[in-house]
Amino acid sequence: MTADGLATGLMVLGEDKGMAIANENNIPVFMIVKTEDGFKELASEAYKPFMKK
Repeated sequence: MTADGLATGLMVLGEDKGMAIANENNIPVFMIVKTEDGFKELASEAYKPFMKK
């Protein structure tokens, strides 16, 4: 339930504020955000070790 609450809260805050809070609190977060041209991917610093290089 904690992960679901964090996901909802961070997405409601938006990509800038949500990602800032994730980085400030060392929370691994990966966001996919819709843009006018398609989608963009954002990863918090704590998430980056989980990404394939």
